[in-house]
Amino acid sequence: MPFDLIFVVWSINSNKTVQSICDSWQFTLFCIFAQSIKPRHIITRSSFLPHLLSSTFKLQTSQIFSLFMVRGFFQSVLHTHVPTKPVSFSKNGESKTFPDLVSGAVPELASGASFFVHPLLSSGHAQTAYTALHKFESVDCIHYKRRVINVEEKTYKVGTDSMPYDRWKGQSTFTIDYVVGADKADTEHMQFCPESQKKPLPPRTEYLDPQKEQQLLDNDRPLVIALHGLSGGSYESYIRAFLHEIAAEPYNFDGMVLNARGCANHTITSPQLFCGLWTNDLRYLINEHIRPRWPSKRIFLIGFSLGGSITANYLGQEGNDVYRNIKGAAIMGSPWDFPQSSYALVESFLGQKVYSPTMCQNLLRLLDQHYDGLLKSEDIVKQYKEDPSKFKLNTLRDFDDTFTSKLFGFNCASEYYRHASPDQRLLNVRVPTIIVSSKDDPIVGSKALPTSEVSLNPYTYMAVTSIGGHLGWFDYRHERWYPKPISKLFHEMSHWDVDDLPKECLPHATDGIWKHDRIVQ
Repeated sequence: MPFDLIFVVWSINSNKTVQSICDSWQFTLFCIFAQSIKPRHIITRSSFLPHLLSSTFKLQTSQIFSLFMVRGFFQSVLHTHVPTKPVSFSKNGESKTFPDLVSGAVPELASGASFFVHPLLSSGHAQTAYTALHKFESVDCIHYKRRVINVEEKTYKVGTDSMPYDRWKGQSTFTIDYVVGADKADTEHMQFCPESQKKPLPPRTEYLDPQKEQQLLDNDRPLVIALHGLSGGSYESYIRAFLHEIAAEPYNFDGMVLNARGCANHTITSPQLFCGLWTNDLRYLINEHIRPRWPSKRIFLIGFSLGGSITANYLGQEGNDVYRNIKGAAIMGSPWDFPQSSYALVESFLGQKVYSPTMCQNLLRLLDQHYDGLLKSEDIVKQYKEDPSKFKLNTLRDFDDTFTSKLFGFNCASEYYRHASPDQRLLNVRVPTIIVSSKDDPIVGSKALPTSEVSLNPYTYMAVTSIGGHLGWFDYRHERWYPKPISKLFHEMSHWDVDDLPKECLPHATDGIWKHDRIVQ
C-alpha cells in the first residue's frame, strides 16, 4: 500500500545545525518515515527525537531541510454538517446552494478539507495555551479609531411591543473601534475623548474625530463587525488576525469591533457590564447607528467565543425581522449549550486548575476596575467588596453564580445558562451563517454542538475541525488557519443574493410558546 507523505520544506541558514534548528520553536518538527506501514507503527516522537537531535551536520543556504509528515498525523481535518434543504444563492441567472457555494469558493471549509499543525500544537490544550501565552503584538498590527456610543432612551419593536434598549435612561455607553490605516494616526486625538472615559486606550487605538466618522464607511465596501470573547476587546490577537486579512487585498472589507461594556478600557457610564444573552448593544449599533448613517451598507457579523454566542442569540431573536443588509455571519469557537460547556470547562485538570480560575480572575479584575465608578451601586458587588472572604470565587461558574446571573436578573448561574444558550435560537436564524468549532476545544467542549438544528435550518453550515483548541487553529507555521477561508467566504457571499425560501422549508415558528426571548429591563 503506497505511503502518503506531505513534504514541508524550509530554507535553512548555512550556519544552523540540525541541533540548533530542532531546539528552536520555529523549526521543531519531527521527521517521520513511513513505507507501507500503518500509523501505529510510526516511530514515536520520543524515540525518534534523540536520533534527530544527535545529528550535527551543517546545511548550506541553498540546501533544503525536508521534514516528512504522514498524512493525518499532525493534520486537522474538517467534518461538516449541512442542512437537508439548504438555502440557495443566485447571481446573473446562476443558482447555488449554501454547501455548494462554500465548497466551490472555499474548499478549505468543505468536508474532508484539512490543514497541518505544528507537532507541539497538535492538541486542543496546546493550541489554547499558545493562544493565551502569546500576544502576537508584532503581527497583525491593526490600527483603530474609537467611537463611544451613547445608548439613548429609545425603543425597538418586537411584533407590536416596544422594548427599551436598556433600563438606564440614556446613561449607558459602549464603544466601537473602526479599523483604519496607520496613516490615520492623530497626535491630537485625546481632544475627542469624552469626559466619561478615564482609562488609557489599548495599543494602536485613538479616539475618532466625530466629524470624520461618516467618511469612514461612505463607500461600497462591505462592513464586517467583530465581537470578542469573554472580557476581551479589539486588541485580541484572534480578532486582529481576521481583520488584518479581510481588510486587505483582495477582500477590502471595512472593519469594526463592538467592545462589550467595560471591556477594552471602556469606562462604564451605567452600572452594567455584559453577558451571553445581552444582545441589545449589537442591536442598538445596527438599528440606531449604522442603519441611519449608511443605509446601503452590506454587513457581515463574526463573533468569537462568547461574542459568537451573543451574535447567534441576536440573529435568532431577530428571526424573519433581521435587518435586510446583514448578508452573512460566522460563529467561531462559541458555546452553544451553556450548561454543557460549563461542565466541559472543568472536565480536565487544566480546566479545573487553570482555565476556569483564570477566567474568574479576569472577570474579578474587571469588576474591581469598575467598582469605584458605578458598580458599587449594585448590592451584590458592594457586599463582595466589603468582605470578599464571604464569597467562594474560584471558577467561572462561581463568578456567574454570584455576579453575572444576579446583575442580569437571574437567580443563579444555572438559570442564566439555560436562558443564554444560543442553540435554542439557532432554528430561528434567517441569515446565512457558518459555524466553526473544534472537536478538541477544552473551553467550550464539543459534545453539544447544534448538529440537529443545523440539519433543520437551511441558513446554516457547520465545520468542525479535529485540532484547533479554543480560538487557536494554528497551522504548522504558527499562523491562524481561519482568517483566509472566512474572508474568502464573506467575499464570495457579498456577490450573491440570498433566495427566499418557502415556508415548508423552514423550521416551524414557536412564537406561541416562546415570546420575546431576551432580557427586558
